[in-house]
Amino acid sequence: MKRLLLIITLTTLCGLNHSLAQEASEEIHKLDQSLNRKSTFEKSKQQQIGKLKSVSRQAADSQAAYSNFIALYDQYKSFKYDSAHYYASESMRMAEKIGKADYIVESKCAMIFCLISAGLYKEAVDMHHSIDLEHVSTDYRRIFYSIASRLYYDMADFNQSAPYHADYISCGHSYTDSLLACLQPQSSPWLYAVAMKQMKEENFDESFATFRKLLRRADLDDHTKAIVTSCLGWIAISQNEREKAKAFLAQAAIYDNVTATKENTALRLLGGMLYEEGDVERATRYVRLALDDANAYGARLRKIQVGGILPIIEQDRYNILKSERNAITAAFAIAILSIAVLVVGTYIIRKQNRKLRQARATIEQRNSELQQANRSLSEANAIKDEYIGRTFYQNAEYINKVEKLYKAIDRKITTKRYEDLRASLNESELIAERKSMFADFDDTFLRLFPNYVDRYNQLFDEKDRKMPDNEKALTNEMRIYALIRLGITDSERIAAFLDYSVHTINTYKTRIKNKSIVENDEFESRIMAI
Repeated sequence: MKRLLLIITLTTLCGLNHSLAQEASEEIHKLDQSLNRKSTFEKSKQQQIGKLKSVSRQAADSQAAYSNFIALYDQYKSFKYDSAHYYASESMRMAEKIGKADYIVESKCAMIFCLISAGLYKEAVDMHHSIDLEHVSTDYRRIFYSIASRLYYDMADFNQSAPYHADYISCGHSYTDSLLACLQPQSSPWLYAVAMKQMKEENFDESFATFRKLLRRADLDDHTKAIVTSCLGWIAISQNEREKAKAFLAQAAIYDNVTATKENTALRLLGGMLYEEGDVERATRYVRLALDDANAYGARLRKIQVGGILPIIEQDRYNILKSERNAITAAFAIAILSIAVLVVGTYIIRKQNRKLRQARATIEQRNSELQQANRSLSEANAIKDEYIGRTFYQNAEYINKVEKLYKAIDRKITTKRYEDLRASLNESELIAERKSMFADFDDTFLRLFPNYVDRYNQLFDEKDRKMPDNEKALTNEMRIYALIRLGITDSERIAAFLDYSVHTINTYKTRIKNKSIVENDEFESRIMAI
């Protein structure tokens, strides 16, 4: 009797595993078909964005402009990082102008999402701490609690070290609890928050059941379905249910593809699993597409996450092709007595050699991309080191000058030399100090980018090219775009540094782009390429 029960149990398990494997295979086949239409979905996304931009240009007032900026951010937030960051910044600027607490919270939460996507967790936490919930309505409190819980959950995923991991999870739970208090029980957002909390608490069975319940809701959009199925896949991986995980990750990747989502993880995880199972060709394709999405999205953290696995897969693929070539060569040597076999063997070897060269070219290309990323990191470090050193020196000089001024003023007050005291407060010295600051900035920047002036002038016709007064200085226009090249894109920050109004800065930028020989939309990207 016991033997019979064992046989029945094993038979049932084998049948279940076969069913799961078949389901995973079918979902992967659907994913391959969906990926063949990738360009169509991306074109549709671009058209939606184009329509929104057209509406945005016709905004009648600040309220409409803010709504359009938020709508454009929402379209870009999982599609292109730089544009999402720009429209989040613009919505913050417009929210501050309107002065409505709800809008300020919403726009700052948009900026936090961008910072999380880029892996800039410190900056995201600083922005999070700057949010004041006083006078904020319930709907916008939900937005705040939702992004706050994601921030700390993502930080916990990124930092697995004790005690920080547990602290971040605890903070995430706290904000999730606050979010749940603002939601209608059993609603889709409520189920999503509950399932996410259960997953972070490693209550995988409960979380899986809640996510599955949520997935059956009719009001769920495709982007949310992508997140839910990706979470289900991750839970299945944690429980070592690989076939189930592959099926859910394939579904998530399909939803990501249909919605033209570039900020994704499902395709990368699925590619890694297929690579482990020996399906190197499909794994290579998936990881390449994931890397293309990461590059298109533009956030450095996503590039690093995807870029780490591709060279390993490519190397393994190269070894497989090399083994195949060696096997074909051996077969050719054995069958050399037969002319027919000789011809066929020669054809096959040539074909495999072409594949091998393609694989080698792919590896070289990916290594070149990784080297470019490393050069970008080295450049950022060089800029940081140069400006930190120069800042310490300038601060020391400034403190010495202030100390001398304080002593001189004290002496003149003591001796009641008030006219001399007035003469000491000379505005021309302040102007000279600012000119000195600009000179120091120009000198430091040109040390880091010695070919900046020539490359900048190449963007203009000969008649519109300008040269600074000396080789260690920049013109005002060059200085604006030098700040942009360092990553300072906010017009208010540029205006504060150069002692101009924001309107003047924007006028400068528009006038410069209009004179340029390149398209206005491409001008700043050409500056960043210097």
